[in-house]
Amino acid sequence: MMHSRQPMFLAWGEELTFLYNQPYATILGPRHPAAFARPFEQVWSDIWPDIKPLVDRALAGESTWRENMHLVMTRHGYPEDTWYTFSYSPLHDDDGRIVGMFCSAIETTGQVLAEQALRENEGRFRALLDATPAMMWVTDRNGDCTHLNQSWYAFTGQTPATGLGHGWLDAVHPADRPAAERKFEDATRTKSPLRLDYRLRHADGTWRYAIDAAQPRLAEDGTYLGHVGSVLDITDRRQAEERQTLLAREVDHRAKNVLAVVQAMIRMTQADDVDSYALALQGRVAALARAHTLLAADRWAAADLGALLAGELTAFLGEERAVRVVLTGPTVALPPGTAQPLTMIVHELATNAFKHGALSAQTGRLEVCWSVQDGRLRLDWTERGGPALAGAPQRLGFGTRVLDGTVRRQLGGRLQLDWRAEGLACRLEVPLTPKAAGAAEQPGLMWGTG
Repeated sequence: MMHSRQPMFLAWGEELTFLYNQPYATILGPRHPAAFARPFEQVWSDIWPDIKPLVDRALAGESTWRENMHLVMTRHGYPEDTWYTFSYSPLHDDDGRIVGMFCSAIETTGQVLAEQALRENEGRFRALLDATPAMMWVTDRNGDCTHLNQSWYAFTGQTPATGLGHGWLDAVHPADRPAAERKFEDATRTKSPLRLDYRLRHADGTWRYAIDAAQPRLAEDGTYLGHVGSVLDITDRRQAEERQTLLAREVDHRAKNVLAVVQAMIRMTQADDVDSYALALQGRVAALARAHTLLAADRWAAADLGALLAGELTAFLGEERAVRVVLTGPTVALPPGTAQPLTMIVHELATNAFKHGALSAQTGRLEVCWSVQDGRLRLDWTERGGPALAGAPQRLGFGTRVLDGTVRRQLGGRLQLDWRAEGLACRLEVPLTPKAAGAAEQPGLMWGTG
């Protein structure tokens, strides 16, 4: 015993004389060396009530063992929490009589306090994780998930029984699971940071896009303990990015379409001189811009017919429009494929009325009324009070050809022009659905499809 590096002592005889080796002196602290050869009860009087039952059992012939037993000692003049792992065994003389007891012991105070601190820190850490809105997880050095916070369970509908270990992988989309599992195992093997995307099953059964990021968890001495990671639901962000991509494509499409329409305007506009040509072209481009403004206000879903007519006629008459023009009809939402060509139709009618028809005279008036039946828009344009008309023109002008081509070929509708003496009466009917207006879906037509 005296030569062992393990702390040991024996208590011998009726007074249990205390004999110990040098490693045990460290446990005694200031009680060494006075404790040597004194009665056991006197040496450890402060803990005697705690250990006497074990001493009695040893003297009765029974060996006992205790792991991390808590004892409050006053080795240094103040109560001190200590922990020990030790065994008590009976000692026999040559005749087999019990004449004392033997102890092999080790103080585990540092280890117990460290484990307590670790558990407390782990408890605080897990409480912090559970209070975090993001989904959080912790693994051990083998890659087994030892903690999933409440946000994970609330999101996935899993429980600790189904999620811990490698059960969390059951919530990953089957198509994404192999890659996720492989990257997870690689990060554990190499003790490196982790980042991966996958689809995660929501508690309602839907699949959500998630991003998972983690860092190695290290002890103070650098020992790898596992990983700690967070999972974020990025479905909304991903959908926003997809919408942004679609929007960029839509902007590109509309920009090309506008350029195509402007090119058509340049090609088709006719005039006797440069100034007239510029004026006509500016008017058509401005009409196109007004149509785009209306569509943009409703995110290119539709344009209000009444607003379209009012805006186009106000461009010609200003404040007089309220006096000289009557607009009558229900609220009609024009799809983009109809709104843009119809704007150009109204612009050509207004241009003709302002130059040659009712709006060229102060006494002239215009009435525009419309209705919708069976998915078709019927619009009546009636001029009165302008210069008297001698009937239909002998030669179809540019504006008339534009009207006919746009209504019939582009919108798949019908056009009727009545050159009455009191003024032009125009009736047009066009379908309001892209499927009905089959020609409106074809590229390269007169005013584009929006």
